[in-house]
Amino acid sequence: MGLPQGEFRATEVEINQAPITRSRLRSGTAAGLFFLLYYLYVWLVIDPRLVFHAVGILMPYSLFAFQTTWPFFVEHLTRVGGSVEYTARLLTQFYACGPAGALIVTAAAWCMSVFTDWLARRGGRGSAGVLRYVPAAILLVMFCGYNQPLRPVLSLLVALGGFAIYVRLAPAAPTRRAAMLLTACLILYYVAGAGSLLFAVLVAADELLVGGRKAAVAAALACAAVIPCAASALFGLDFREAFLGFFVSIAGVAPGSESYTLALYLFFPTVLAGSALWERERMRETTADAKAVFPTPATKRRSRKRAPSPSEQRRCYPIRKTPAGFLAAAVFFLVIAAAAWLSLDRRLRTVLETDYYAERERWTDVLRSAQRLPEGIYNLRYHRNTMQALYHTGRLADEMFRYPQRRGVNMFFTPPEYRDLGSYFQESRLFLDLGQVNLAEQCACEALAISGEQPAVLKQLAMIHVLKGRSEAAEVCLKALAKHPFHRRAAGEMLHRLKADPALDNDRQASRIRANMASRDAIAQKMNAEDFLQILLESNPRNKMAFELLMAQYLCDGRSAEVAANLSRLKNFSYPRVPRYYQEALAVYARSSRDPSPLAEWEPDPEVLQRQQDFMRIALGARSPQEALRGVLEAGLGDTYFFYLANCISSQ
Repeated sequence: MGLPQGEFRATEVEINQAPITRSRLRSGTAAGLFFLLYYLYVWLVIDPRLVFHAVGILMPYSLFAFQTTWPFFVEHLTRVGGSVEYTARLLTQFYACGPAGALIVTAAAWCMSVFTDWLARRGGRGSAGVLRYVPAAILLVMFCGYNQPLRPVLSLLVALGGFAIYVRLAPAAPTRRAAMLLTACLILYYVAGAGSLLFAVLVAADELLVGGRKAAVAAALACAAVIPCAASALFGLDFREAFLGFFVSIAGVAPGSESYTLALYLFFPTVLAGSALWERERMRETTADAKAVFPTPATKRRSRKRAPSPSEQRRCYPIRKTPAGFLAAAVFFLVIAAAAWLSLDRRLRTVLETDYYAERERWTDVLRSAQRLPEGIYNLRYHRNTMQALYHTGRLADEMFRYPQRRGVNMFFTPPEYRDLGSYFQESRLFLDLGQVNLAEQCACEALAISGEQPAVLKQLAMIHVLKGRSEAAEVCLKALAKHPFHRRAAGEMLHRLKADPALDNDRQASRIRANMASRDAIAQKMNAEDFLQILLESNPRNKMAFELLMAQYLCDGRSAEVAANLSRLKNFSYPRVPRYYQEALAVYARSSRDPSPLAEWEPDPEVLQRQQDFMRIALGARSPQEALRGVLEAGLGDTYFFYLANCISSQ
């Protein structure tokens, strides 16, 4: 009558196990390749160092500050959501190291992928397929805008982990199951805050669609409603914060990006519910097929079409389904790649990158990054960093018009439309570089009050206190700096230097700033850039940075006469020759004025005069402004002062 039962089962396992093993191998290989590329993109394209640098510029640093002190740890451990917040603050510090930050982001994306696959299997599907990569894609898009959504992501992972434990350990008895549900909701809410409410939503969906326990559904929804209300009353939480803290006011998510957070949280209940409903529909269809294969006596005579056997179904499945599956997966991954590429804010990335290098005084890197800013876009933060980099590399008076310039810009005061949370600190760095120590201190204190105890600001204040002879105040700043991870060693080294040399007389930077310190104060927002720089030159006529920025201001404003009048100050500095743009401004002045006095001592070089003649010939001989512009650029004259005067000043 056929094979024995045991032999039949062994053969069935042998037939079915091989395709399953190959499928899992292919799935694991695809996942490994996906997350490898994901890691490289986060590390090399987004650059977690810039995400960390954006903290304090795009969002207050105080929301992500971390201290290696016991009171700081206890304060977070004893309040709702403090454990997740403490972990997010700690992990954020590792973003300062690009590979480590990319590993954290990739690990979070991988965990969400694993939970997605598990929820799909919990609902009845074999796996989530390409849907497992959707949370990783959403997270990538958020980081492409230089958000830092680590806190809501950690809360989400805590809720998912709690749900996995609940499914495995929850007892079958209704009373004990309800007790465990309440306990889990309380613990998770205390650990992760409002983000843990996802746990109650998942439990309700699971009990309704998978377990079929309506009483447990009501208990889960009751916990989700009552526990935040109780927390709001007992701990003084804002009502919206108690229910929607992960979405409404979570740190690290910029305005306009909250929809991504909401989509991330809604995705997981949708996967669970969708998988369960899909499995229910599949079982209904399977039952109908079984009735067709094994009809009842009443319907057997009417059925003439033979249903395919299970072996025939297995044989035809790969031929019919596999190409379509591969095509759908390829399209899906192309969509993810396009979303990642298109959502990357390249303008913001360039601005953050130039500021990152400027803060570390890597001036050559600043200029290399500045060249990537799209044409026609102006940003004051970018402009300041570029001008400082050009000065420190000795290229300001020879190459400044290779970078965007605007007439009438006061780079020493940030208008409201250009101000961000880090503007005061950037102004402080510029003022200290110039020698306006009092203004540098004022702006650094404003930055400290607005954004919190940033390590870079504390280090800046310590240097300012040293320059003003307040070594005790400098020690206070350095001891506060030592509480921050990755800055303890630098703070200790500077404290050691201060003990040996309280005034830092042997420090090159301190000596240079002391030589340039202004003898009288200025208020940047109440005077123009010219007057501000003249005060510095009155205190020290050899303040080369103040002189070059003053001449740059004259050039940008189209004031060739003032450039010619101030050429006598070149004797205070060791220039090997008259800088290029000063000569071009002198040539413009000589052509437009009958005053020959500046030309008596400062004669433009022949190549400068030749460039002027070539520019005039092309501009005057063109039949239209567009033709003139094209001709000037083709002749390589687009970075001349002549082009700036004719094109930029006339259009502003």
